[in-house]
Amino acid sequence: MTELTELLAVPFFVCVVLIGVHCQFGLHVLKKNVVFVDLALAQCASLGATVAFMQGHLPQSVGAYSWSLGFALSAALMLSLVRFAPAKIPAEALVGVLYIVSAAAAILLIERAPQGAEHLKQILTGSVLTVDISDLYGVVALYMVIGTILALATTKQWMQVGGTKGWIADLCFYSAFGLVVTSSVAIAGVLLVFSFLIIPALIGLLLAQKAITQWIYGVVLGCIAALLGLLASYWLDASTGATIVCAFGLLLALFLLGYLFRKSSVSTGKLLKMTLIGMLLAIAISLAWLAANPRADQPLFDSAERYVPVLRSAYFTKDEEVMYQDAKKYVARYTAELNRLGEMEVRNRYENTETDDFLVQKISSFQQSYNEMIKGETFVMREVRSRARERLRWPAIIFSLVLGLSCGALIQKGLRPRK
Repeated sequence: MTELTELLAVPFFVCVVLIGVHCQFGLHVLKKNVVFVDLALAQCASLGATVAFMQGHLPQSVGAYSWSLGFALSAALMLSLVRFAPAKIPAEALVGVLYIVSAAAAILLIERAPQGAEHLKQILTGSVLTVDISDLYGVVALYMVIGTILALATTKQWMQVGGTKGWIADLCFYSAFGLVVTSSVAIAGVLLVFSFLIIPALIGLLLAQKAITQWIYGVVLGCIAALLGLLASYWLDASTGATIVCAFGLLLALFLLGYLFRKSSVSTGKLLKMTLIGMLLAIAISLAWLAANPRADQPLFDSAERYVPVLRSAYFTKDEEVMYQDAKKYVARYTAELNRLGEMEVRNRYENTETDDFLVQKISSFQQSYNEMIKGETFVMREVRSRARERLRWPAIIFSLVLGLSCGALIQKGLRPRK
């Protein structure tokens, strides 16, 4: 427990700080109906970070931050001019164009970098798990100042103006937002920053009417989602940023379902019955597809076998089971060797000032060989499974008909008027 607390305490504090300031901005973004402005600003900031990376600046250096902030403020200037666009052009469309252009430019630059894929992953998911508490002092102070000014501007309605004053207000808002996003992307990455901005604000809008109450609900529930995401990433040994984003998405889905359920007249029994019918129909369709083409991909069947391997053993013969498991072991062994070679190549690039071309070619040759061997063993696994599934055609036809008729009876019963 002590190890868990020491590992996750600082990342959780980082999440609390980021959720607090981004939820405040998120409520304004939703009100302005420019939902993807955060993604556009974050992507422009990451484009600046990519330019700095190509010039040799370290990710957390002053040079990288300066480039990133410069691109974010330039994007803020362009976003503030959106208000002068023709009325028939949606503002969200222009925001989307800014995002895709900056994303494409970043990809063009990353393609020329030796470790471009790692840099792209760093930009998207961040490194919230490795943040040091000393790195947060300046960020927390900056967020407190900007958050206070934004709250004062909201109270005084400084942003509810038009004309030139409205443009200046938008420019100040987007510039402050760009400053926040630049600092946040360097810590948490593009995906996590967008989640912190939009999802807590959406939950707040679902639960309250007043802005301050919406912000409180968003921050509290967002912190709970962040904590669950951190714990899940620890227990599952998964990417922290991506896991937290999924936790936020799941929380929003639950609140939306609860809201729809509360507003609708559907009873709990009817909802469960509809869910059961949907599951039975999905299984019936999957069995019908298995009967029609047993050698094709079977999404539902494959997923069930992945998590419940005993299903495969139920229709495999003893020889097929041995052959399948043997090929699976070779795939795992070759994959481990492939990962080891990849790590060796990364170390060689970072630790040696002069790249050994012969060693790089040798590693590449081994990687190609292992990839071919993995493809061969995977083909064996797929062929054994396909032949075994061909014997399931008639049972699949029978079960799909039974399930289909059962669904039809349940639907007919549900549509029958009550006396």
